[in-house]
Amino acid sequence: MPDNGKSAGEGPSRPHRPVRKISERLALAGLVVAILGVIVAVFDWRFPVGQQETPAPTASPGAPVTVPAATSPDATQGNSPGTTRVEYLSALQAHAGTTNLVELPRELRESAGFERAIVIKCPSNQSNDKITKVTYQLLGRFDTFQATVRPHFDSQPEAQMHVEVLVGERARDGGLVWDVGGRQYQATAEQPGPISAVVEGMQELEIQVQCQLPDGVAILVDAALHE
Repeated sequence: MPDNGKSAGEGPSRPHRPVRKISERLALAGLVVAILGVIVAVFDWRFPVGQQETPAPTASPGAPVTVPAATSPDATQGNSPGTTRVEYLSALQAHAGTTNLVELPRELRESAGFERAIVIKCPSNQSNDKITKVTYQLLGRFDTFQATVRPHFDSQPEAQMHVEVLVGERARDGGLVWDVGGRQYQATAEQPGPISAVVEGMQELEIQVQCQLPDGVAILVDAALHE
């Protein structure tokens, strides 16, 4: 019997899976894995863990959207070293000389800029009435006093006026030692002038007014104490 290269009893051989198909499937699987990796990387970059974006508040039509206001250290911790507290004399009760405080002249009541002014009348210039005084208690709470002096006279608008600020410091015996803290002698109705004084540690502040004519008033615009 002719020898055909097969042993007796050997059955027909099984067909082998083509190597090309296996390679194509492996390549396809690798491509899928690569695409998934890109998607995951993009997601992690857009929405990192712990830093997901908070969606903007929505509201029904016609309703306002409430946005939380930013809070500063000053709003939660009181006055910071860079801020000062202001007390206007117009909001304080005078300690002495209350009767010397009068209303703003009628012709100025509708004018802007006098909302926080105090008005001190001129003395009568009689022998026993040469100086008008108004006193405020400080109790060592403030550092500086500032105001703008604006004289006003009925008969002669350019009449002269002297305004002085005295500060009283507590002495060892319990009394007060007074000193001049500031002066303003040049101010006129047309050219108001500033006046200021250092009041740190002082117990009282006294404003003294002298006038060339008795029919005038000293208007102290924005007279304020600063802590």
